[in-house]
Amino acid sequence: MIALDLAVGVAFLLAASTFRRTPVHAVLLAATGLLWFAGDLVSVLVFAHRATLTHFLLLYPDTRLRSWPRRWVVAATYAASFVYPIGQLSVATAALFVAVLVAAVTGPSRLQSANRRSARLAGACAALVWGLLTVAAVARLAGVHIDGLLLVAYEIALLAILAAILIDNRYRRSRTTIVTNLAVDLGEGGVRSLRDVLADVLGDPSVVVGLVSSDGLTDEAGQRVVLRPTSTQVVTDLFEGDQGIAMLQHDAALLRDKRLLDSVTALAAVALANARLQHEVQARIAEVEASRRRLLAVADEERDRLEAELRASVLTPLARVEGSLSQLGSANLYAQLESAHETVRAFARGVYPRRLEQVGLAALREMSRLGDHVEVNVPDERFAPKVEAAAYFLCVEALTNVAKYARATATQVSIEVADRTLAVEIADNGIGGADLAKGTGLLGLQDRLDVLGGVLTVESSRQGTRVSGVIPL
Repeated sequence: MIALDLAVGVAFLLAASTFRRTPVHAVLLAATGLLWFAGDLVSVLVFAHRATLTHFLLLYPDTRLRSWPRRWVVAATYAASFVYPIGQLSVATAALFVAVLVAAVTGPSRLQSANRRSARLAGACAALVWGLLTVAAVARLAGVHIDGLLLVAYEIALLAILAAILIDNRYRRSRTTIVTNLAVDLGEGGVRSLRDVLADVLGDPSVVVGLVSSDGLTDEAGQRVVLRPTSTQVVTDLFEGDQGIAMLQHDAALLRDKRLLDSVTALAAVALANARLQHEVQARIAEVEASRRRLLAVADEERDRLEAELRASVLTPLARVEGSLSQLGSANLYAQLESAHETVRAFARGVYPRRLEQVGLAALREMSRLGDHVEVNVPDERFAPKVEAAAYFLCVEALTNVAKYARATATQVSIEVADRTLAVEIADNGIGGADLAKGTGLLGLQDRLDVLGGVLTVESSRQGTRVSGVIPL
């Protein structure tokens, strides 16, 4: 009994040292410990510790009593605890139990969400203290002598209450660290959004965050945000200097603490800076992609123009000259001119084959003329012109490399549709040596596939080369 009694007083004195950041809490806990020992020495102070303990429990985690009911309850507790005759009255003890219970239930609703859980815990502890005291008072009125047992239970309850409050306070102190760490996390590109961070820090899952931008209120992904305040949800403007940076829709009881509001503002400022940087990067990427698409379109248009010009300015006059020479009977000159005509015609087809426009990828079947070793398997289905052009020129470039360097005896061209993509593959059994990093032709095709969101891969060894392209449809 003596050891337990000593443990309670010492525990409250030691606990006071953990509340250095909130002096009012430290004073009340230290006073509770001192009055506990004073009650052992001076009988009229035996109830005095109840007042400071109840004051602490109905105050925690706030630093002042914000409601008049709680103030009246605490005042009544001081009167009953320091005036010994009142403290002996069982009716007074029972009345204070009811008052403390009501204050514990109604008080936390006036606090911000992050503090409600702690206030409810402390209120429940206060109700437990006065509940045990009321049981003891009723037992005395009934003539049941269990004071010794109830005293042990009371002292154990005080130690348990103190432990619960210390654990809760440690958690609350860590929230400041959480704010700091999450700010660093946001600043370094953390994956959590500002809304999730604030919901965690403030303990309010209903938080809505709107960042102020030229497009109005947006979230960090650039999507529009609409705030709809209600009787329980209010909107708070966050400022960085004189400039509004964000608006929060939140529980009406939040952000009364200026220090917490400053922390939230700092988080919003970091998130806004991140969002702006991300938007700028995305805009630059979009500009680059648009530029590449424009260059590809210009190249295709220039190819069409060149082909048309070749046909108009070269092939047509050559055809007339061929007709004249055939009538004159100059067989040798006619043969040379026919060869030149075929060369120019082949060049024009290479610029942008007319057959590709006419029959699509089926035009690749004509590649079998490169030799018996070339096998072509392509669908008759038509696709978007850009997709067909990318697949066609990939095959042409790969087959040209095979003819020039591979020394292959078997080459297979395969195109098929799979999972809404066009899969193109050119495989040969040549000597290998193909390198995507060294060939300008394949690099140009890689750029073309990149613009379409496709992928080009080259696998080459002494057993052969495999060029593969995947083009989204």
